[in-house]
Amino acid sequence: MTDLPLVLRDLSIVLAIATAVALLFSKLRLSVVPAFLVAGAFMGPSGAGLVTEIRMVEMLAEFGVALFLFTVGLDFAVSNLGKMQRRVLWAGGAQVVATIVLSVIGLKAYGIDAPVAIFAGFLLSLSSTAIVLKVYADRLETDSGIGRVSFGILLFQDLAAIPMMLLIPSLREWEAGHSPEVLFTLLKGAGGVAAILLLARFLIPRLLREVIRINSREILALTVLMVVLGTAFLASRWGLPLGMGTFLAGMVISESDYVHEIAAQILPFRDVFNGVSYVSVGMLLNLSFLAGNLLVVLLMVAVVVLMKAVSAGAAVRAIGYPWRLTVITAVGLAQIGEFSFLLLSQGARESLVTFAQYQFLLAITILTMMATPFLMQAAPWVASSFVRHVVRGREPEEPGEEAHRVERVQNHVIISGYGMNGKNLARVLRSTHVPYIVVDLNDALVREGREAGEPIFYGDVNNPEILDRVGVGRARMLVLAISDPMATRRAVAVARRASPRLVILVRTRYVADVDDLIALGANAVIPEEFETSVEIFSRVLREYHVPDHIISQQDELIRSGTYRILRERVPSKDNRMLSEFETFLRQKVIEVFFVSPDSPWAGRLLGDLPAGNGAGIVLLAILREDRAIVQPSPEEKIEAGDKLVFFGGHAPLAATLEELTRGSR
Repeated sequence: MTDLPLVLRDLSIVLAIATAVALLFSKLRLSVVPAFLVAGAFMGPSGAGLVTEIRMVEMLAEFGVALFLFTVGLDFAVSNLGKMQRRVLWAGGAQVVATIVLSVIGLKAYGIDAPVAIFAGFLLSLSSTAIVLKVYADRLETDSGIGRVSFGILLFQDLAAIPMMLLIPSLREWEAGHSPEVLFTLLKGAGGVAAILLLARFLIPRLLREVIRINSREILALTVLMVVLGTAFLASRWGLPLGMGTFLAGMVISESDYVHEIAAQILPFRDVFNGVSYVSVGMLLNLSFLAGNLLVVLLMVAVVVLMKAVSAGAAVRAIGYPWRLTVITAVGLAQIGEFSFLLLSQGARESLVTFAQYQFLLAITILTMMATPFLMQAAPWVASSFVRHVVRGREPEEPGEEAHRVERVQNHVIISGYGMNGKNLARVLRSTHVPYIVVDLNDALVREGREAGEPIFYGDVNNPEILDRVGVGRARMLVLAISDPMATRRAVAVARRASPRLVILVRTRYVADVDDLIALGANAVIPEEFETSVEIFSRVLREYHVPDHIISQQDELIRSGTYRILRERVPSKDNRMLSEFETFLRQKVIEVFFVSPDSPWAGRLLGDLPAGNGAGIVLLAILREDRAIVQPSPEEKIEAGDKLVFFGGHAPLAATLEELTRGSR
């Protein structure tokens, strides 16, 4: 019988050490998943042996896996498949199939049985959705071309894990020629999947709707836990893995209107038990076995990383993406993922692998996951080196007619990135007849732009040859509207070296990048958070009827100092910023009012203007065509097209300009 005090002691040790290691990894800006694996290896039987009730920890880990797969299903959303480009999903399929085929060929060459080789291929074909997307999210690159392609392939891998789980129990029977048993197992599994899907589709949404109406967070949390445990139980009764049922239930519920509230209820439980799950996996690693076979394991890790990078890279390149994006994506997907732990546990229960094979696969999985953050950090450098030394920096050439059209463009704007910001800028430039050229690495966006008649080219703005082809030496301005911070930095440096007189405008999400980008050669950097802040305070001031020209000058004051006012923390005892603002408001300023052809002021006398006569406003001059009338007489007639130059304080000037504008309506 399990001793409750021992269980509580072991759980306390697990959580304490896992928390400490996770804090250390977070300080190093590394994923916490490898942290939990390291903590488990340290606490396990082959390590310090701090945990005695390992079976209880494993049971909690299985529950954590079920919760994890439920939340994966919530994020999965069948509608996401429709949003993903078909060719990206084809790339995911090609990557999975290529990895399995290469694994089987390699392992069969070393005399490994076909079922074990296929099983290993299943494991090796999957990558870590949690780690890869976490790294891209931390870099704010989820919406970049690399992030979208990686997400599509990972999405396919997660989907492919379902039939893999169904096939694992049948691998031995298939080799033995027991085709009827294999067919029965597959049909039974398919029936279980169908039953769970029907239950999740018709019963669970109605149940959740009634619970939501009660408006009780406690009852909703209990209901969600009941759904997770119930679907896991049904899956086990049908001979499916526990997490299969929860994944399918989450996938169906993801289409519900209540998915966000359900996710909020389950995430705290998921995060805790998920950590315990990874710790339990780490405990299974035999450190003595790893130490005795370290060189072999490291060699196998290198082979696996290379094989996965080649298969992923070939798949991405086959659908037409450039070499740089291909290499970065391939390196990012070169590890083995969380679903592989589930498959590995199932394979061990089915006696598909020996102890040594299990330890080799477990060690390779853990080490590749631990290496992933470092590999992804080095991926841009690897891509640049590959492009420079292997493909000689050459991407596919553009059509000759377009190349000739570029040569004729002068004093133009180069827009890097044809996302929302790039499209809006191109629309404005086209309507104002300002010449521009767009460069983007997403060939789907390039095709979309060309169909719309845009002067858009496929290429990497980090490449000096691409910049030269779009006329950087003749351009007036470069606008970088891309989501990749590292690519943005390199593009600024390359563009500044290519053209010292070029005006470089950069959009960034990172506030910390402002000074670095300015130092690299950017003329102006627009951080999205601060632009939102500027817009908010501008609207607030307008609501309090602060004059528009004062608001505009404050906006310019903030932007001209690279947002220094917003970025610096000013102590409360330091009133320098407030005094500067007060001095600014007290200063006299000059404003110009344009008399439009339909203005009622055209044809009237200067003496009729709401200026002078104690208003504190002085009319300095009239700018008329190519001459200036200084200190004009009150009898001077105002003509359409005149520019009236006023001098005075902020408040009286604002009142005068408002009256002049109101009189023009």
